[in-house]
Amino acid sequence: MKKEYIVPIFIPHAGCSRICSFCNEFSATGLSKHPDKNGLELEFNKYLNWFSKKDSIYISFYGSTFTALTEGKMRFYLDWAQSKVNSGQALGIRFSTSPHEISSEKMDILSGYKIDLIELGVQSFFDDVLLAANRPHDVNDVYKALAILDQSKVPYGLHIMTGLKESSFHKDILSGFISCCTNAITLRVHPSVVLKGSMLEQQYRQGLYTPETLEIAVEKCAIISIYAQKMEKKIIRLGLCVYGKEKENIVAGPYHDSFGSIVKSRIARFILTTVDFSQLEVPMKYKPDFIGLSRSNLKYLDSRISFKERPDFLLDGKELSYNELLFRIKNIY
Repeated sequence: MKKEYIVPIFIPHAGCSRICSFCNEFSATGLSKHPDKNGLELEFNKYLNWFSKKDSIYISFYGSTFTALTEGKMRFYLDWAQSKVNSGQALGIRFSTSPHEISSEKMDILSGYKIDLIELGVQSFFDDVLLAANRPHDVNDVYKALAILDQSKVPYGLHIMTGLKESSFHKDILSGFISCCTNAITLRVHPSVVLKGSMLEQQYRQGLYTPETLEIAVEKCAIISIYAQKMEKKIIRLGLCVYGKEKENIVAGPYHDSFGSIVKSRIARFILTTVDFSQLEVPMKYKPDFIGLSRSNLKYLDSRISFKERPDFLLDGKELSYNELLFRIKNIY
């Protein structure tokens, strides 16, 4: 699969009708204002200089309820992004938004642009969790949005979170499973962390909210990732994306710089401990996952497992792709 290069454009809380309990985009991004035309150009060129290749570039608007912007403001950002597509500097436009801000009228506006992916901030498929998170939508809004997106044929992805207030292990796993049963092509999953200045920070300091542990968050995300890969959904992010000094704004919760790698290590452990085999040859590209971050899986490795330069796994003489091997995992939930 060809590597994609994303130019992220953050528009903190733009279009948001309310601030979710877990959210403080100013803390997460370190930005204090929305980008103007000059700011957009500076950000685009900054990333363009970083990318090792100049193809497969996509412009993605994050941190806002994009389709809740005024039509004028939305078109301002879309027109700029479309100019990059028209000039051949980008292949498409992506953005995140809330389910309740998807409508046929807004899809009509978007139809004039090269929209490559719409990411819906679903967070949970349970109304009590959404209410506690101060989300501006309910589960019914999610299904309405999915129906409109399915009809429009615009590719979309879902963003879900684990460990929110009023959630549970069961609710989070089920939300992940339901997400995988939709026509979404991508999935973004991350555990809830407490950001400075958020409603969740107040609840945490008042003893009204307890973040999940890193171990539990990894377990949930590993199980959800297995579901997703079995159903051929692309996982575009595991864990919260925070850079540099903005990490200082994380008050509590299961944040880890290498969260995605820990999840992959946990999936490999599921394979090592639940799949029946006498011999397993693992492709070298998967060796880091099977050894585990900080060599955490070493005690599960024995003489039955070897690492070879090969394209697929070899389980007792039978070649299996990674996805096919995931179907051999038993009783994880």
